[in-house]
Amino acid sequence: MTTLQTSTPLRLHHLHLRSSAPQVLAAFYEDLFELRPATAPDGLLALAGGERAVVIHSGQAGEAGTLAMAAYAARSAEELAALRARLGDIVQDAGAAGEVFFRSGAFTVTDPQGRRLLFGVPRTRREPDSMAARLQHTVFQTTDLAAVVDFYVNRIGFTISDEVVADDGAVATCFLRSDDEHHSLAFFQGSNNVWDHHCYETTCWNDIRDWADRFARVRRGIFFGPGRHGPGNNLFFMVTDPDGNRVELSAELEQVGADKTPGVWPHEEYTLNSWGRGWIRT
Repeated sequence: MTTLQTSTPLRLHHLHLRSSAPQVLAAFYEDLFELRPATAPDGLLALAGGERAVVIHSGQAGEAGTLAMAAYAARSAEELAALRARLGDIVQDAGAAGEVFFRSGAFTVTDPQGRRLLFGVPRTRREPDSMAARLQHTVFQTTDLAAVVDFYVNRIGFTISDEVVADDGAVATCFLRSDDEHHSLAFFQGSNNVWDHHCYETTCWNDIRDWADRFARVRRGIFFGPGRHGPGNNLFFMVTDPDGNRVELSAELEQVGADKTPGVWPHEEYTLNSWGRGWIRT
């Protein structure tokens, strides 16, 4: 079976956020994540740093905390073209918004529940940030986990790294990879179809400490963690941005070979946080 990991590896590159208060949200990412304004079409705000970037769509009241697109970067125009050819009739034109940080030729796909992924080749090569934290993965809640996972695995080419299984045998969470990192995308079964969080990967435990101190400076406290996840084995903590979007800082995420058999974890607090209390969504 052709997978992204073995044929056209992808990394999460940037996010398109909807906000009813875009200037407030932009100020948060400029201050805390050292992003700077970038050129964007009318109606959009674009911010970029070394290994993190965001596009903010001006939205109506009630659109805060929603994700317009998650953008994944291919390594080359040749690999992007190969992916486009394989995806065939589900490819859609990205438009001007899709080419803020990507070269001409970027495209989108829409999953069975309306989520949009953007694929492209970055316009510029990224440089290290003064405080390491590369945008690395994003997670969603879904009302139909089986159908969504089937689409991303069998149609797009993601690979299952780990599953969390409930006592009745039903899969509760699925972690998906698009290169050698444990996951760049994940879904969990829930009562709504909503965006859950996005994550920035640092280099070590000391980075986690330094980022926690940075959020403390503006009195933005940790609401989950610090701890260590079971699937992925990564250190983490979570805060929220002004729109209520959940933001994770992580370190030591597991590297996974292409031949790895998916792991199976019990649906319990220890799986979510082997150091203590877990945050189990409903």
